[in-house]
Amino acid sequence: EFAAAVLSHGKGVAFHIQPSTGTLKAFQQLIIEITAYNDMWGEYWDDLVCKVGDLQPKLIPMQMTVKGCPIFLQMTGPQTEQPIISVFSPRFGTHVSGGCPVFRRVRLNNPTPFDIRLDWEIYNLEQDDKKLVDLLMFFGDPFPPKAMDENETASIGSNSESEIMLKLDQTAIPCGSIYPASQTTDEEIISQEPTIQKIVSVLIRPHEGVPADNPYSITPRQIVVPGGGSISVCISFTPRLLPEAVPEVQCEGFVLGFMSLDDELAKTVPHKVHRRHGYEAPPLRIDLQAFVRRALLKVDMDHDGGMVFYSMASDLIPAQPLLGVLTDSVMTQKLKLINCTKVPLYFRLRLSTPFSLSSTGPQKNTKTSHSKKEENEQQPQLVLYPQQNMLVKVSFHTTLELLTYQHLPDTQLLPGFQVLQFENGERKLKFNQNLVIEYSNRTTQV
Repeated sequence: EFAAAVLSHGKGVAFHIQPSTGTLKAFQQLIIEITAYNDMWGEYWDDLVCKVGDLQPKLIPMQMTVKGCPIFLQMTGPQTEQPIISVFSPRFGTHVSGGCPVFRRVRLNNPTPFDIRLDWEIYNLEQDDKKLVDLLMFFGDPFPPKAMDENETASIGSNSESEIMLKLDQTAIPCGSIYPASQTTDEEIISQEPTIQKIVSVLIRPHEGVPADNPYSITPRQIVVPGGGSISVCISFTPRLLPEAVPEVQCEGFVLGFMSLDDELAKTVPHKVHRRHGYEAPPLRIDLQAFVRRALLKVDMDHDGGMVFYSMASDLIPAQPLLGVLTDSVMTQKLKLINCTKVPLYFRLRLSTPFSLSSTGPQKNTKTSHSKKEENEQQPQLVLYPQQNMLVKVSFHTTLELLTYQHLPDTQLLPGFQVLQFENGERKLKFNQNLVIEYSNRTTQV
């Protein structure tokens, strides 16, 4: 509360002197404590005025540099899953490959007295990335203000891998200068900067990541955080579809928010304050992490070779033949589906005649499906949560209709159907079919 009161004048920095007045006795030494409070980055200059009686005031120059980003983050809004969050690291957890985008809403709090504009850039961290520096080249302002209703457009500057920003001024070019040959002090440069319009800017900086727009994205790409207030942005993660040979991938990245000050008084007060912005100021960094797993259920069966049914045509003859021939004889085997992943798996089971299936205690998915309504009613979407299992009964139906298949021509045979003819004249009908697990991300498991 005391620091807030001292900084209430809204200049970003305040000095508190203790004691600020008193009497210095003969041959006495007195230590004056000067405490600096700040809530805004920048380079500050001021004079400590020491008045002794009627003597000429003594000016003691003071200088202080405040570095860092004052904006801090806060996760907001209802979350469908409880993420593990550190102050600057929203984590998206583990998700199924090819699934729906996941959103995190982040609130940006600005404790400073000035409005701060943030321009976002997204980077991916890639393994075996041996690049050391980035070269960025810009024409004009690299972060121009955008109109509120303007559509998202690409930045004027480019930061692709084939490019790298060397600022064309004294501080960035070790040998030579675009300024006149006369030596210029830092304070003179600061006072001159507002009158100098830079046309071309080149920057060299350490390479940390590869610019990308996926799997992470942030909206809006430019935002103004009001002084003493807050505003929200939305960070999304879209799980990509993994190849079959890759069971899991870790997606690491980060977002950089480059700070700009549109108020000229906030940027520079001649001989008092200078605040760097854009690429010259340390950006706000948000580290991002997520895992993508391929949708896969563990299948437990009694036999490694799959499910094999042996049925006889005579199974249709009941114990009392006088009652007539049965129309259907059913043989059933069981298998267990286990979710060993860290994410819920939504799926459908596909199997057609002469096989059928039923699950014990299935849970229907409450999410909206993109399939037809009739298909949903016939094949309800099931869900298995992490470490849960489901018992599935697979049945083979022997019917009178199946017995007629042996007389069909080859052009009318069902897929997976074979007529086996033996030398003794005996015939067997063989039906081969795969039980297909169709996941919500449109991948399948056989």
